[in-house]
Amino acid sequence: MTAAQPVPPERLDEKVVSVDVRRDGIAVVSVDGGRDGHHAPGWGAGLRAAVDRIEEDASIAAAVLTSGKSDDFVVGTAARRFKSIKYAADAERMARDLAQLFGRLASVRKPVVAAVHGRAVGVGFELALACHAIVASDDRRTVFGFPEVRLGLIPAGDGLLRVARRAGLRAAIQVALSGDEVRAAEANEMRLVDEVCPRPIVLDVAARYAKALVGRVPRAHAPQAIDVAALALERNPVGRRLLFRWARERVHASTRGHYPAPGRLLDVLERLSTKGFEAAADLEAKSFGGLVVSETAHRLVELSFSVDALEKDPGVDERVEPRTVERVAVLGGGLIGTGVACTTVMAGVPVRLKERDHAATGRALRKVKDLVDACAAEKKLGALERDRAFARLSTTAEPTGFRNVDLVLEAVFEDLALKQSVLREVEALVEPTCVIASSTSSIPVAAIAQAAARPERVLGMHYFSPVPKMRLLEVVRADKTARWAVATAVALGKRQGKVPIVVADGPGFYTTRVLAPLLNESVQLVEEGVAVEAIDAAMTDWGFPIGPIQLLDEVGIDVAAHVAQVLHVAYGARMTPPGAIARLMADDRMGRKNGRGFYRRGPGVRDGAADRKRAVDPGVYAVLGTEPRVRLPAEAIQMRCVLAMTNEAVRCSGEGVLRCARDGDVGAVFGLGFPPFRGGPFRYVDTIGAAEVLRRVQGFADRFGERWKPAPLLVQMAKKGDRFYP
Repeated sequence: MTAAQPVPPERLDEKVVSVDVRRDGIAVVSVDGGRDGHHAPGWGAGLRAAVDRIEEDASIAAAVLTSGKSDDFVVGTAARRFKSIKYAADAERMARDLAQLFGRLASVRKPVVAAVHGRAVGVGFELALACHAIVASDDRRTVFGFPEVRLGLIPAGDGLLRVARRAGLRAAIQVALSGDEVRAAEANEMRLVDEVCPRPIVLDVAARYAKALVGRVPRAHAPQAIDVAALALERNPVGRRLLFRWARERVHASTRGHYPAPGRLLDVLERLSTKGFEAAADLEAKSFGGLVVSETAHRLVELSFSVDALEKDPGVDERVEPRTVERVAVLGGGLIGTGVACTTVMAGVPVRLKERDHAATGRALRKVKDLVDACAAEKKLGALERDRAFARLSTTAEPTGFRNVDLVLEAVFEDLALKQSVLREVEALVEPTCVIASSTSSIPVAAIAQAAARPERVLGMHYFSPVPKMRLLEVVRADKTARWAVATAVALGKRQGKVPIVVADGPGFYTTRVLAPLLNESVQLVEEGVAVEAIDAAMTDWGFPIGPIQLLDEVGIDVAAHVAQVLHVAYGARMTPPGAIARLMADDRMGRKNGRGFYRRGPGVRDGAADRKRAVDPGVYAVLGTEPRVRLPAEAIQMRCVLAMTNEAVRCSGEGVLRCARDGDVGAVFGLGFPPFRGGPFRYVDTIGAAEVLRRVQGFADRFGERWKPAPLLVQMAKKGDRFYP
């Protein structure tokens, strides 16, 4: 077979893998994994055939493996196929087949260099690691990583072991446990990538690299001894034991035993460090098989599907094109306003931020600058990209510069009269096609829009704090809101990197409304004499990232009191706030903002949701007229808080607040911290059964009265044996 001849179709599926031999003897292998990555039909057979030809064709001196896609290398974990697997043995067999395929590539006797541009994550990263070297583009889209841990899984093609061989155990632990994507420059520093160059010459540089390896592949590709390549901590058995002990302590502190995948990752790497590659590969396949069929992986994969679906969802059932948003205005430079300004300029959209006076404008400008710097550091952006983002921001204390904006977000204090006043002012400044959004978390959009001349363009965009980190965006559609306005807000949210859900208008919308019963119930428990620490510990043990009492301190007891009053007026006795809230306010306890809340704050006491060592202020019990003498089992605390939220979520679904259960689960997980491994309140109902949920809720209703009245939809589902998901 000569270099000019095409590969026979019976040997290679050219839609998936193709081979083109250049005159200089370099074979360019182009791989297109399709929508489902390495599980696209013909992918494995095509790659094997390509490897066979590289070895057998005397005209081929070396090979470059690249992607058939223009913007990505190879991406995916084929999670849809994982979801359909019922038996661990089948998943284990899949892992062994994949490892064998990449092992075949790694053992080829001629140099193969991966030329990577775009995302090489999951199987794409493993494919690149199986090559003798990796050349990557310096484009910001070029990243490497293992996202599997976020789906409750581990890599299945020995890629994790190859990371440890290349960069050491600590690097493998870091890359695998975080699930984060690593940019090309950082991967090069970690020795995961051999060379980084501009995108237009990636293929040529990879070909040159491959030529340089001709005749040297066995030596160049020989596994490096881990203790030689790694840092001093990894060079002896004692150091390795300390490393893994430290890693396991970190994993337990962050997962509390709810996520098995991180522990399995550490098991595999520890086996590698003690018994070698083959033993670790065997354990990896067995561990992968067990994880694929676990409940945790099922819930996380389902959640991933939901997010993927929302990324394609325009937010309206009818086909409507969103208006193009080229400029945004933000009114209010507080926590939400500055956060939205930051995420918007980071997304490439210019922002005009207005505050009440020049002093407030200066403070807002400083805050946005700090947020942009933090975001740039987290995303590992260069100084030029960071400065370009900040340059998109302009500020004003006057009502100027709004004529050409396409969307205005009002982020002023949660007061109806104030929001209506701002709305009137804004309408006089913007074009008729400009969308006007309120960041309200509880006031009905229809009430705000009563002040509008064009209520059809008014809606809610409820962001969550801290805005740059929280992924959820709740877009609130009132009865008069136009479909194009909703579609425009959803499109902007996606551009900002958010996961938007569209909900119907009403006091509290969805997220605030379902959070309120959980917070109320937690405060009721304190009034009954349950210790604050016990409540927060029980809820974090159940999987929430922060306890409800600590959350009240973080959000602000004054804010919670205001929202509670709005919901009480709207929903009556069912949403009656605990009397403790009023007593705390009377004692000037606002939480974190003034250093006085349930928890003690002051010199030497750290702030931040991650600090679990803060002390409860014992004076809070005197204010509430109670003592922490009641000891309840953790499960009793958890069920009272979780089922209060779940019952209200089901009520929202029955009232049409949500478009579907999917949106409710995504909203609870990404907006309120509902444990991802439990899937959300609607998945939780399906997991334990509507009849069982009703039995428990009814039991609380018999004890505590109106606030526990079962949602009508829950009663109906329990009678019929219905589910939210097929």
